[in-house]
Amino acid sequence: MELRDLNYLRAIATNGHLGRAAQSVGLTQPALTKCIARLEHELAVDLLERTPRGVRLTLCGEHLVAHAERLHAADADIRRQLREFATGEIGHIRIGTGLAASQHLLPKACIALVKRFPGVTAEISSGNSETLFPALREQKLDIVLASISAPSTPGLRQTYLMHDRIAVITRHGHPAQKKGNKTIDFLANASWAMPPLGTIPLEWLAQRFRDSGFGLPKCVVRTGTLPALLQIVAETDLVAFQSWAVVSQTRNYRDLLRPVALEALTWNRPIGAFTREHGYRPPVIDRLLETLREVAGNRTMTTRG
Repeated sequence: MELRDLNYLRAIATNGHLGRAAQSVGLTQPALTKCIARLEHELAVDLLERTPRGVRLTLCGEHLVAHAERLHAADADIRRQLREFATGEIGHIRIGTGLAASQHLLPKACIALVKRFPGVTAEISSGNSETLFPALREQKLDIVLASISAPSTPGLRQTYLMHDRIAVITRHGHPAQKKGNKTIDFLANASWAMPPLGTIPLEWLAQRFRDSGFGLPKCVVRTGTLPALLQIVAETDLVAFQSWAVVSQTRNYRDLLRPVALEALTWNRPIGAFTREHGYRPPVIDRLLETLREVAGNRTMTTRG
C-alpha cells in the first residue's frame, strides 16, 4: 500500500467525483480508476461505490481515508521537521563555555536564539580548556566558547567573536592600588588567588612574569570558582587575575573590587567559538554562531576603573 494511492483516495473523498478528483491530482480518470482498483485488490475490499451523482466511499473506504488523513498529516510534519532541521530552525545543541562568555555573551545569544527559533533546545556546560576541548573532540559537545590561542587548535575550527580585557584585581584600598605600587615588581611579591593549573589565563600570567625576570608569585588560593574567588579577594589582601567585565557585573563586586591599571599585566584576550573541523555539522550550530556574532557585535568588554 503506497502513500500515493492513499492520497488519491483522499482526493476522491474530497471531490466525490472521479473526474474532478483525477484533475486535482494531475491524472486522467482511467489512470486514477486503475490506481484505486490496484489498492482495492491489494486490500481485498471495496473502497468505492458508484451513485447517480458520482462515487462515494464504502465503510471500508471511510475507515481507510481516516487513516490516510493521519498519515498525510504525519508525512507533512516529517517533511516540515526535516526542512527545519536542515536550516537549523529546530535541533538540540550542546554548548561548552568558559567564564567570560557564560556571564555575558552566551545568555544573550541563547535568549535571542530561542526567541527566533522556538524549536531549538540547548544544553550548557561550564569548564575550562582542560575539560571543554576534549569533550568537543569526543563529540560530547557541539560548540565551545573559550579563549582563542595562536596557532589554532588542531582539528578544531575557531571563529572570532570578541575581546575581553583581563586585569589584576584587588579589594578596594589594597596597597597595589597606590600609584607607586602599580608595578610588576610589587605584584611579583604579593600573595595571589591563582587560576587553576593548566588554564590559559595562568599560562599567560606566568609568561608575563617570566618575561620580566620573575617566577610565578606565591599562590595562597587556587580556584576556578568565581563566587569563591571574588569573596576571598574582597575580604583579604590577595590579588587575582580576572575579567573586569565579569567582576563588575557580578553582584556588588564592582564596589568592593578594583582593577590594577597596569598594562603589562592586562591581557586583551580574544574570545571565540570552536567547532569540530571534520564530520557532520548540525545546521543549528550555524544559527547559534550567527546569533553569537550579532550579540558580540553589540558588546564591548573592557577593563574599567
